[in-house]
This record gives sequence, structure tokens and C-alpha cells, in this order.
Amino acid sequence: MKVNFKQLEQGIPGYMKYFFILASLTLTVYIIIISRSIFNPLLAALIMGLLLTPLASRMERLRIPRALSTTLAILLVFIVLTGISWFFSGQIANIASDLDTIEAKTAELINSAKGFIESQFGLQPTEQTDYLMNGMTNFLKNSSSFFGSTISATAGFFSGFLLFLIALFFFLYYRTFLVTFLFKIFEPQNHERLKTSLTGIRKVVKDYILGLFLVIFIIAVLNTIGLMALGIEHAIFFGVLAAILTIIPYIGIFIGSILPIIFALVTKDSLWYPLGVLLVFWFIQTLEGNFITPNIMGNQLSINPFASILGLFIGGMILGTLGMIFAIPLLAIFKVIFDGSESTKPLGYLIGSPPDEHPKHRKNKGFFGRLFNKSKSEEVEEEQAV
Repeated sequence: MKVNFKQLEQGIPGYMKYFFILASLTLTVYIIIISRSIFNPLLAALIMGLLLTPLASRMERLRIPRALSTTLAILLVFIVLTGISWFFSGQIANIASDLDTIEAKTAELINSAKGFIESQFGLQPTEQTDYLMNGMTNFLKNSSSFFGSTISATAGFFSGFLLFLIALFFFLYYRTFLVTFLFKIFEPQNHERLKTSLTGIRKVVKDYILGLFLVIFIIAVLNTIGLMALGIEHAIFFGVLAAILTIIPYIGIFIGSILPIIFALVTKDSLWYPLGVLLVFWFIQTLEGNFITPNIMGNQLSINPFASILGLFIGGMILGTLGMIFAIPLLAIFKVIFDGSESTKPLGYLIGSPPDEHPKHRKNKGFFGRLFNKSKSEEVEEEQAV
């Protein structure tokens, strides 16, 4: 089956093209939404597979069988995820040991809040307690559905994770087969363009994921140092958690700062501590957005902020949390695809960053672009690996 786009476009009126495009997009989005439980693990496996392809290819050049190289690459992912889970479980256990102190301070804050409400609104503490008990009663009435949904979500997570591992294995093991399938779909005159797009997609995903890991590490160190300087207990846990949440662009750092602010509020005797935590996270976020990320990522992704924010909301609406996490790399992939065709180049230009007038900024390849400045022979080897 060959796809000849020029023949398909001939003789079709403009309004019919618009109708077909709109209907196709609507149907595609609807199918993705209703099959989110299957699509999300497959999407995560595809992006992780693009990242692990160079590693698997290098092992195969050392005469390691493909099945073994694929297994070792997936084992590396599993070890990393297990290490992260072990770290957080240990940190949460340490926080649980301070639960008595936290409960006492929380009770003190509640009593202070009751006194404030009584002085400002004339509501007696007994009446406040009645309102609170009524709220708790209503919550317990709905607890069965809440716990039921929690159990269902947990079961869905493990089934999705199992599908992710299986899909990742086959994406890596059959990567040559899948690429050959793509070449069989397109006409021979489009093969060079397809090859360029596949190479660009893999490079964009690799640069983004590796750059993101480095950004998370730097932010985790800065967060931890800042919280330790303020004397916040469990600074490592809160610093690392807030750094990992930066994988959700723009709003992740905000979510990650709420927990240490609340913790400082309930464990410290002064409001200057939560204010200090807020200022620390604001400073680090400013540093990350204006210095850390631009110097690590460079202009490799070249997605403008408005397209990023819009993609963040659309990805969240369609795919949930995973859509928000993968919004930026997906936009970068779409840009590579759009730039590869003359008819869609305007769309690639629209979601990309405006051309900077300063030539110094245009040459910024980012940390990984400078670190992995490959020779021509290495680039040819990677293209053949695709």
C-alpha cells in the first residue's frame, strides 16, 4: 500500500479538505480519549524506546544479541524506577517518625484558627466543630466510592505499567521492522524526507529526556540546599520531589512547593519560614527558566511558550497527567514532522520559537548539543541504527 499525497489532493475542493481534516482530528481525539488506558502506556513506551535505542544499538554492535540488549535496556529503566520508589518510601518513613510533632503543631494551628474565626465572625468553637463533624460525616458517606475508585486506579496503574514494559520490549526488539513498515507505506521519493524526520524525532526526544534529567538533578540540589539553609526538616525529600515534578512544565514547580510550605507552616513557630520557602522556590524557578534550562537544552526544542502552555492544557484534557508530562516532547515531535513537509511547514513555524535577531543565541546548541557534537561517521552510524 503506497500513499501518494499529491494524487489525493488533486480534485478535492478546499472546503472538503477542511471537513476531512476536522472530522479526522475529532475522530482521532475521541478514539484516544476512550482508549487512554491503552494509549498512555504505548506512548510512554514509544518515547522511552526512542531514548533507549542508541543504548541498545551500541550493545548490539558489541555482538550482544538483540533480545539480551533489549532486556538489559529495559532492566536499566526498571532499576531507575525502583531506586526512585525506594528513595521516596524511605523518606516518607522518616517523615512518619515525626508524626506526633506534626499532629501537635497542627492541633495548635487549628485552635488558633478557631480563635481567629470566633473573633472575626462570632462563630463559637462548638459550632465550628459541628460544621467540621458534618463535613467528615458527608465524607465518610462517600468514602466507599472514593476507596473503590482508588483501588480501581491502583489496579489500572499496575496493568498499565505491565503494558508499558511489554510494549517497550517489542518497540526496541522490532524497531528495524517497524521502521521498514513506515518506509513501505510511503512512496520512494519520500523516503529521504522520512529518514530525516525519523532521525530528527529520535534526536529531539533524546536531547529532551537527557536534558530534563540533568535539569531535575540541578534543581533537586538547589532545592535541598535552600531548604537546608532555612532549617526545614526532610529537605532532601521535599527538594527532590519538587524537582521531579518539574517534568510537568510551568505548574510542576508550583505543586512541588506547596508541600514544603505547608510543612514549614505546621512545624515552625514563625511565618517567616514558609515565606522563606516560597522565596527559595521562586528564586530557583527564575534561575531555572532563565539560565539553567536555556543553557542545557539550548534551542533544540525551539517551542514557543504559548504553544507549550496550550499543548500542556490540551495534553491534560486528552491524556490526563501523562499528556501534561509529554506535552513538550510531543510538540517537538510534531514540529519535526511539520518541518519535513512543504505543506505543513507553516504549522512547524507557528509552534516554534520566533527567530532570534542575536546570532549568538541562534548558535546555542545546549549542553548535550555541545557535549555530544558527533563526527560525520557517528551520525551515519546512528542513522543506520534508526
